[in-house]
Amino acid sequence: MALVMEPVSKWSTSQVVDWMKGLDDCLQQYVCVFERGGVCGERLLRISHAELEELGVSRIGHQELILEAVDLLCALNSGLETESVRTLAHKLGASAKNLQNFISGRRRSSQSESRSSRRLPNDLLTSVVDLITAAKSLLAWLDRSPFAAVADYSVTRNNVIQLCLELTTIVQQDCTVFETENKILHVCKTLSEVCEHIVCVSSDPLVSQSAHLELVHLTNIKPSEGLGMYIKSTYDGLHVITGTTEGSPADRCKKIHAGDEVIQVNHQTVVSFFWCICGCVLLLDTQFFVFTQ
Repeated sequence: MALVMEPVSKWSTSQVVDWMKGLDDCLQQYVCVFERGGVCGERLLRISHAELEELGVSRIGHQELILEAVDLLCALNSGLETESVRTLAHKLGASAKNLQNFISGRRRSSQSESRSSRRLPNDLLTSVVDLITAAKSLLAWLDRSPFAAVADYSVTRNNVIQLCLELTTIVQQDCTVFETENKILHVCKTLSEVCEHIVCVSSDPLVSQSAHLELVHLTNIKPSEGLGMYIKSTYDGLHVITGTTEGSPADRCKKIHAGDEVIQVNHQTVVSFFWCICGCVLLLDTQFFVFTQ
């Protein structure tokens, strides 16, 4: 069925407010702020620390929670049906090479203060943040079914996590910029090799497979029966189906599988929602958009 979910960028202020109501309890005080500020979907996707401050969200912790939730919406809005493990590994590898090139360029330009200075340049820190952001996107896929159940991908995932942890530790150490850059170059080289293996060596068709949205409509559900879905909610608000009960409505529809993510329930986008989505089992007429690989 060729139905397309409305992109987040087209949301009205009312839709943004409805989405906000599902976030962490500590953020509910800002629902009226977003409504008064007329924050629409396009503005939400571009929102920054400074704009949140202007809206009245002054606590840094609350700003971070909102921005993390928005990051998930950005991924849904821009990456759907175009991303795969291979494309994300390519982006991560490119970020690692960009960081290497940045450091090499600094050294060629004879910035001798780097051998004695202990203050890392802002541009260098920005490049490190960009690399870790790219790594998070790849890890989000490797954490999902079917990759999470395959030993080789689990090893790759652990390697990427370890390298990112090393990188965050390195930039906080009390070393000269030159010493720090040497350590970063070593991590980037190793990370590039990991990504190169995924992009160029792996013959597994799974790495090139993208995800897509699928509409699932369950009707005439008996209150005593429920939908028959097991859903695990992550700390940041992703809702992943871990299985279905044999013979249940979810099982009979043949469209719901372990590893799928619930994106929308009865026209309400639930990405980043804090409340337990399992409450939807009480609904007698339920329409889902699921993100499936």
